[in-house]
Amino acid sequence: MKATGNPVPRDGRDEMNLADFPISALPRAQKSDGQGGKLDRLEFTASRYDSTLRQRVKQKVTLTSTAHDGLPTPADEHVILALLYTARHANNFEDATVYFAPVQLFEIMGWAPNGRSYTRLRNVLRRLKALTIRYENAWWDMAGRTYEEEVATGIISGYRIARQVSGPRRDGVPLQSWVTWTQQFHASLKAGNLKRLNLEVFFQLSTPTAQRMYRFLDKRFYNTPELSLDLVEFACGHIGLSDAGNVALLKRRLAPALAELEQIGFLEPATPEQRYQKVKVGQWRIVLKAGPGRKSPEPAASSPQAIASVAVPPSAATTARSSSVAEELAREFYRLWNPQHPAWPGPRDLEQAEGLIQGRTLDEARGLLAQLVQLTRQEWPDCRSLSGAVQKYLPQAIRLYEMQVRREISRQQAETQRQQQRQASEQQQDAGQHLQALWDALSPEQRNAIQSQVRQRLPCSAPAAFVHRLCLQELARRVGGEGLA
Repeated sequence: MKATGNPVPRDGRDEMNLADFPISALPRAQKSDGQGGKLDRLEFTASRYDSTLRQRVKQKVTLTSTAHDGLPTPADEHVILALLYTARHANNFEDATVYFAPVQLFEIMGWAPNGRSYTRLRNVLRRLKALTIRYENAWWDMAGRTYEEEVATGIISGYRIARQVSGPRRDGVPLQSWVTWTQQFHASLKAGNLKRLNLEVFFQLSTPTAQRMYRFLDKRFYNTPELSLDLVEFACGHIGLSDAGNVALLKRRLAPALAELEQIGFLEPATPEQRYQKVKVGQWRIVLKAGPGRKSPEPAASSPQAIASVAVPPSAATTARSSSVAEELAREFYRLWNPQHPAWPGPRDLEQAEGLIQGRTLDEARGLLAQLVQLTRQEWPDCRSLSGAVQKYLPQAIRLYEMQVRREISRQQAETQRQQQRQASEQQQDAGQHLQALWDALSPEQRNAIQSQVRQRLPCSAPAAFVHRLCLQELARRVGGEGLA
């Protein structure tokens, strides 16, 4: 379809769960179920490391639809990204309903503003309305900071495409199109489970495989500039290719997308020997490194409406200071983890760093961070991100840090007590030396008088040193009462 020629906005948004697993079949044409209907079920599987179990656990995403509507295609995901852009710049996802003009979406996606595009949009929304996605150990709950065991959701719960095809136009009745997110999906958007996506780059990519790979890697590269993934899980579970049993075919089908991402600088070029590592017979890993051309999209606010929608709130100064501290804390994690080659923190890192500084002083947050690095290095040496370390080991790190703080408080209290005892001993010693000097200055008659008074209270066998100490005490009493003759 011919593009409109208008510039594509760059400052898009992508929902994290949608970036991690596909919700469409890669072929643009609808697959058949072999019985005259359209394919109505598709599964994607992968795995993740579970810190509690200390092992990898299976993840599965199951797409189901109706045989009449069929499963989504890559174009459906394009529409979702265009709607996310519209919702972000309209009210920052506060409302579950997104109002739009179809032409507005066409411009974002590069579709021609004609009847064919209207029909295409209608078919996309029908498929999205019929779609159910079941996540098993794969849906990230931003509010709970954990993967949910099982979540079934959709993307949109209702829609309207306003296009008058007949009859007179009534004044004062606008033609408004809208889409309403499902409750679960909208909750994820409101919780901030989002990342930036450069829509200009995305829509310039020539194949659905390259676009899918760009979204997935753009998310993963926020945490680390280098990834090593199981080849089948990457290609089939996250990108959406089939033929999981044929490694050679997977490599061939990935090659054009990898080459395109290398060409634009998003991926660092690599030879097949560098790109693929054999683990054992039938098992390979793919190595992917971020290239110099991978950059976060710049804010795009070319119109007054867009500028107003991203206006800075009155508390922007406070928020900016908090963000600056959070960024410095996130950078500190990577400096501690790898002083020679510290990674650059991503959005999830900054979110986790914001959580670390809430209710804590900066020194306390840094102390907790150091404990987190030490614990993660022991328990999960392959971890390469602050967000991963926080998700898995923050509660343990807090307990260890609090124990460390209590030990430090006890040490300081003991040191203070020892210092006070030393000061008391020194004062007592100084007082004794002063009394001895006064005793030595007394005349023999004065000393004999004090000794006689003291001995009257003691038995004849009292040691001389004990008698002398009592004499000094008597002298101190007389000096204090100015009773020394």
